[in-house]
Amino acid sequence: MPASLPIIILDAGPIVAALNRQDADHAWAVSQLAPVDARRAVFITTAAIAETTHLLGNDARALGLLATLLEVMRREDPEPNEVLALMQRWAPRMDYADACAVILARRHRGAVVLTTDHRDFSAYKVPFVSPRGEFHA
Repeated sequence: MPASLPIIILDAGPIVAALNRQDADHAWAVSQLAPVDARRAVFITTAAIAETTHLLGNDARALGLLATLLEVMRREDPEPNEVLALMQRWAPRMDYADACAVILARRHRGAVVLTTDHRDFSAYKVPFVSPRGEFHA
């Protein structure tokens, strides 16, 4: 990911991939999350955290690593009605966590979503970085 990107909106996929060595995108995710620290604006939503814990099977070790990673991130959640309205426009394709990421990407100038979900985020037309490359709207 280019160092010049001021704001990262983090989807669940890269966290899951980084914490699961068996994941096909593990090396990519680790390389993308390695520069994440308190100096960089990295946002995550409660929905992405919930999705991450679910996908990791609530594994105690993974939850501990997630807690450490969250210490250097900022949590921001859009209003539920705003999220649901966006989901309705994209139904049934868009889930709650994706809608939150799209809203934040539109809210924060220069933001980019870090995701493993290239297909869906290509459709949403917000700037994102995935293992398959970058897309800028």
